Amino acid sequence: MNRSARRSSAAIGSLVLAGVAFAPLPAASADATVEDLVWESITFGQSTDLSFSANVLPEKVGVNHAVPDVPGTVEGEIFMESRGGKIAPGHDGLTFYHVELDPNEHNFVLSADVTLHQLGPETGANPSGQEGAGLMVRDVNGGARQDPMLPGFEEVPAASNIASTSIFRNGPVALVRTGVTEPWGSLGSERPVVALVPGSSSSSYQRYLDTPVRMTLERTDTEFVMTAEVDGVEHSHSLVGADWVQDIDPDTMTVGLYASRNAAVTFSNVELTLSEANTQPRPVAPAPVTPVTFTVTSPQHHGATAYPFSARASYDGTIDVAVDGETVVEQATVRAGEDFAATLALATGGNAVTATYTPTDPAAPSSVPLTRTLSVDVRELAAGDVLLAAPDGTPDGDGSAESPLDLVTAIRYVLPGQAVELLGGTYAPSSNVVIAAPYSGTADAPKALRPHDGADVTIDGRGTLSRVIQLDADHWHLSDLHVTRSASNGVRVSGSNNVLDGLLVNYNGDTGVQLSGPGSDPATWPAHNLVVDSESHDNRDASDINADGFAAKLGVGPGNVFRGNVAHHNIDDGWDLYNRTNEGPNFPITLEGNISYSNGTLSDGYNADGTSGSGFKLGGEGLPVAHVVRGNLAFDNNMDGFTDNFNPGRLEVSGNTSVDNKRFNFIFRINPYFTSDEQGVFRDNLSIRTDSPGTDGRDWVSGVVDATNLFHDGARTASTNGTFVVAPRDLVSLTAPASYARDDDGAIVWGDFGRPTFRSVLATAGTDGGHVGALAPAERPGKAGTGR
Repeated sequence: MNRSARRSSAAIGSLVLAGVAFAPLPAASADATVEDLVWESITFGQSTDLSFSANVLPEKVGVNHAVPDVPGTVEGEIFMESRGGKIAPGHDGLTFYHVELDPNEHNFVLSADVTLHQLGPETGANPSGQEGAGLMVRDVNGGARQDPMLPGFEEVPAASNIASTSIFRNGPVALVRTGVTEPWGSLGSERPVVALVPGSSSSSYQRYLDTPVRMTLERTDTEFVMTAEVDGVEHSHSLVGADWVQDIDPDTMTVGLYASRNAAVTFSNVELTLSEANTQPRPVAPAPVTPVTFTVTSPQHHGATAYPFSARASYDGTIDVAVDGETVVEQATVRAGEDFAATLALATGGNAVTATYTPTDPAAPSSVPLTRTLSVDVRELAAGDVLLAAPDGTPDGDGSAESPLDLVTAIRYVLPGQAVELLGGTYAPSSNVVIAAPYSGTADAPKALRPHDGADVTIDGRGTLSRVIQLDADHWHLSDLHVTRSASNGVRVSGSNNVLDGLLVNYNGDTGVQLSGPGSDPATWPAHNLVVDSESHDNRDASDINADGFAAKLGVGPGNVFRGNVAHHNIDDGWDLYNRTNEGPNFPITLEGNISYSNGTLSDGYNADGTSGSGFKLGGEGLPVAHVVRGNLAFDNNMDGFTDNFNPGRLEVSGNTSVDNKRFNFIFRINPYFTSDEQGVFRDNLSIRTDSPGTDGRDWVSGVVDATNLFHDGARTASTNGTFVVAPRDLVSLTAPASYARDDDGAIVWGDFGRPTFRSVLATAGTDGGHVGALAPAERPGKAGTGR
């Protein structure tokens, strides 16, 4: 049995979560009858927790229940109401009135009259597309929600392969999810929603309010059939593969009635019939055929007549290249998925570069040549390694002090190994400053964008640019720039091997600096970027819930590092490492020597009493990722200092300090799919409380935790074995600074806040006699200076 089956809460054995045991019902035996079955209710999955309140009337917070006329049966009516949960692309949260069957023994037909009373929030907001109610069969359920809910905990995602006849906002639908292999969700799973009634729209559900719809869900030996009868006409959709509900747990399927995310519904005339199963394996899907593609990846502008032509094809083949009609490369070999490169001699001015690729791989679905034409403009600008740009620079400049370029033109023509240097002032580009992939530097000769001679440079989006800087290229070094007032991200990075150094990013309409890749292919995600010695503050989005200081989320490749940065007074988090189930987990991020404070509140005091804003948010949607988090400081954040955000991965959390965050200093939750020794490894961390938090002040840490950690137990800060207890005298200062200065090299001047005294137990209580927390202990009197 694989780990998924062993861990799934609805499969084999029982699950213990926060001391509460949940044991699944035994599946019906081969000779069971419908009368033998006992129906049970369960609520599980993300957003079903008792404290979930988004778009929920105050008196209905926590309402997720099934109320049958005859408990344990489907006699009479079953009223169900859900004020939480979600039907998301990759996972679910719902209330389920169900029985468990053995898919090796039973097929079934489940029918009911479904009367929808409410779909969507009762606050006046529109349905979000995550609401639904109807008939469902699942591979596995999640663990039952916690009651009572531990402070600071929420329900984790629960994923399954499903087939369902439902009512969504577009009326009766066939809802399926396939490709789930882990009970917390899987990359590549698919969740199509097929409208059963032609002409449906996003408000069609209103037609069905308080009007019964006869729905049927059937399993045969080969498929699931989902049917809704409307105006005497049956509308059906099929999912081929009756074994989809055996991928996680081969011996159990769960069948029943559900409601999710602000839905109220009555089920009546419920009928379940069983028949003998002879389940047939679903057809093996043919391997997808890679189409023949050919892309020229070199730039349309260049600063020298020696032009670096590059292209990529999906199959082995040959390539011919012509310049202004004259062939310069003939029958050269191109390898599938690899960059083809050649240096072409171009003239200054305009050049027509034509490339023809002919597939030669017998496996290619076509051998028809593909031709691409690129117009390339060549300009040889100012001599030397620097192109100068100015706020009033022009496209016609030559990049000299006497004739500076505008910013966009300079980026187009700077060569690898050269720098665009910006004369002082405020730049107000008319469109996003896009550094596109074809304008990359190289590993040996990166490109740079920086102020000239230490000038003060601001690039201002004026609230109109969706992003101020979009860095899609590789091997660039951006330094010492002030980036402000975008409508969304200040700086967005999807390229790799870049350095962002000494940036000040503020007052943007979303996250200040964000690393994110396109789509679900990790090969396209940003990798090996370094963000260092930068500051991001007062970024705020219109909904007041998304704008972080720094983020590496929604598709992030390997090797990305944030070091020596400060995030403060952002409307959401200082750092956010969120990932979504259907896009797959990020690669591990390293957070080292950063400071995150007063997030959730802007510097003018706005949202001081808000309930968002953590210092370091380290995950999302239950995907395990082993981030490295060491030597960081978090304090005075509106929520938590360091939070797993439902990342159960084997995090490395070491040498961090967290002081007086308003909810938790450290919260790393237990998870139903993992044991604590499979979760994070915690060493040398320090939690200090001088305030009265909204919780009891206790840290919650599930993982491998040794005695070098000094967490807060609700009354005091002590080592996990009780050997050491921390008193205020152990710290040089517990007065938080208003801001942090930097030295001449741009490094943070950490000061004395949170720093152990040289006599403190913290100076030697760490691993191998080292110090505990992010700051080294103060030097003995008479010794010069203190380190971080």
